[in-house]
Amino acid sequence: MFLDVMLFSVYTKIRNINFFLVFFLIYFLSYPIFSQNNDNANILDSNEEIKAEFGNWLQICENEKNQCVGVQFALDVQGERAARFIIERINQNTETVADSLITIFVPYEANVPILPNGITLAVDSAEPFTEQFLFCDQLGCTSQFGLTKQGIELFMTGANLAIYMIDIRNPNNKFIVDVDLENFDKIYDSITPK
Repeated sequence: MFLDVMLFSVYTKIRNINFFLVFFLIYFLSYPIFSQNNDNANILDSNEEIKAEFGNWLQICENEKNQCVGVQFALDVQGERAARFIIERINQNTETVADSLITIFVPYEANVPILPNGITLAVDSAEPFTEQFLFCDQLGCTSQFGLTKQGIELFMTGANLAIYMIDIRNPNNKFIVDVDLENFDKIYDSITPK
């Protein structure tokens, strides 16, 4: 009798967990975040405009302010947009060691993983580093971290930034997206510190 009650309790918990996972997957994976065409107008807010393009980099600026950021869409192995990579320069002061702020947004889509463990980044064959997600919401996961002058130099001399993520639905496979670092020096010079 006691064993039957325990088994029923375990079965109920597993059923509830499965229901939650199915609901989670259906709800979050149904949001279309990026259109897969190359129409860049769809990525802008109403108060933003594309001021310049440097290869795969876009200089996006606020209309009413003279503040610009560099944006590139990281591509998956099929060449589809899978994440948004944003760089903005920050003012130097005695309290900050970072020269720039990097924001990486990975949307929930059918071809984008569920990412609880953060991301690993590597420029060419340099030593990779890991960053956690700042937060995840119903749209996707966002990682934000500072980049020092040494990191900027690494980006300027590199050819490719690979971003590795692990999907909890398939933990044996790495999900990889790439950011092309060609013209990074041009986009970096075109954005002014906040």
